[in-house]
Amino acid sequence: MGFDYPNAFLFLLILPPVLWMLWQGIKHTTTVARLFKAQGPSRLYIATKFACLTILSTSLITAGARPYIEPRLTGDYIFINDVSRSMMARHYCNEPTFLDRSKTIMHNILNKVPEGRFGIMVFARLAFPITQVTFDHNYLHDVIDNGLRAGMIFEATATSLPNALSQIANKKANYPDIYGKTEYVILFSDGYVEGNWRDELTQSISEIKTAGIKVIAVGIGNPGETPIPRMSGDECQEDYLQTNGRILRIPLQDDLLKFIATETNGEYFGEGTIDELTQFLREQTLTVRESNTIFTPEQRRDISGMFLLSATIALFGFLLL
Repeated sequence: MGFDYPNAFLFLLILPPVLWMLWQGIKHTTTVARLFKAQGPSRLYIATKFACLTILSTSLITAGARPYIEPRLTGDYIFINDVSRSMMARHYCNEPTFLDRSKTIMHNILNKVPEGRFGIMVFARLAFPITQVTFDHNYLHDVIDNGLRAGMIFEATATSLPNALSQIANKKANYPDIYGKTEYVILFSDGYVEGNWRDELTQSISEIKTAGIKVIAVGIGNPGETPIPRMSGDECQEDYLQTNGRILRIPLQDDLLKFIATETNGEYFGEGTIDELTQFLREQTLTVRESNTIFTPEQRRDISGMFLLSATIALFGFLLL
């Protein structure tokens, strides 16, 4: 247990004078009772009165110090998000894009796994990190909302999942201080990759397994195929991208994503099973934190309420005596 304002305990210095004044009042009551040949306060009454006042005072001061507890469990995760052009797919301009839908899931995971440490990487043809690995979820939420968009990488029309997986494995091997504790990568993609992807993924999956990383794949897409509206600046047009004179339509290749998850001993989740995903993260991936783990205030749970409750009970007890 820790405290946001430990200096509040200096107020405990007023407790001895307060107890002394209570004792003086009890002595005066006892003296008056004897003058009238009545029975003074019993020892049990006096002890209970002192106990209630002590509990009331210390509980209020402790609540003012803002006590908190930190998680016993934690985990390191990397979000790796497909930002290729296919992630702009949607049927109508008023619908969220595939990328917007993946952002919603990322926000959900951050909210449901507050004790986790997360980093964000993006990929299309290239792959690179856009955040550090951090417990600062407010920062991560802001990056997801304002720093994550399709087309942020040169040649975003291509998707190279093998390169993305290889980059993650290389980062864990070459930057152990940052990525060394990462055991799970959460991949968001529609899986739209052209060519013989099984052969292309063989080497990168081997590297991922050697690095001790499991891939949790989240399939983003619709049943059937989804077109990509044209964009004019930031304005969506009621017209669709075409290739060879035909509208370009994006399928959800969940077979590819399931293959990656299975081969890396991970799991596959669809968009409709996000509750199951967060439950899996909480139950299967969190581990006991190391003693030198430094959390941010976001991971702390305020427990001042329990001290306010004990102070309330002590106050009622004091007033009823």
